[in-house]
Amino acid sequence: MKSNLNDQQTHLTVENKAAEVNKAPYSTPTLQIYGSVSAITRGGTGSGLDGGPAGMSMVSDPRAKENVVRIGTHSLGIGLYLFDYKPEYREQWGLGRQFGVMADEVETVMPEAVSVHPDGYKRVDYGMLRIRHSSIH
Repeated sequence: MKSNLNDQQTHLTVENKAAEVNKAPYSTPTLQIYGSVSAITRGGTGSGLDGGPAGMSMVSDPRAKENVVRIGTHSLGIGLYLFDYKPEYREQWGLGRQFGVMADEVETVMPEAVSVHPDGYKRVDYGMLRIRHSSIH
């Protein structure tokens, strides 16, 4: 019985060493920078004439989002976020990493910028917040 246990330990040691040979060498993680929050949120007048959004209403309902990470604070005190739309909404509202706000937070400081679409999800007029909306891929 003792011999069998030693054989198993030797076999495991050989397997572990073989696995170590196939490991990729360690490399220090790098930070990917998408730009500064101030550059992303520097909106126009909302007229559309200055390159800013003109009444750009985007789905900003937290129920439609996942993988939400707060990356900054808007001058109104609301959060600025990176997020993904849930899988069932990606084709319709956007694939890849998105930048935006949460409608519930916007309602507390600027309720006129929030509307409810017939589908039941809240939308935010990013032009009213002077945010130039973009997705991050």
